Amino acid sequence: MNGAKTRYSQYGKEIKRKLIEKDMSQKELAARVGIHPKRISDIIRGTFPGLKYREKISEVLDIPIIENDLKPATNE
Repeated sequence: MNGAKTRYSQYGKEIKRKLIEKDMSQKELAARVGIHPKRISDIIRGTFPGLKYREKISEVLDIPIIENDLKPATNE
């Protein structure tokens, strides 16, 4: 690892928080949403908006849909 902080979108932070709370992996979430696990990672980091998947992700994790979150944020 190069010591750089992982960057998350605001929506990504919510996804990560709920995954931890529900003891669910990104791979499990991807299977429930019906997309490739890399896409979940991209949505979390904000490198792929995944707007058409956000409703299902939000339903599975019981989080609000954030649609205007297209810029990655720091993990602070």
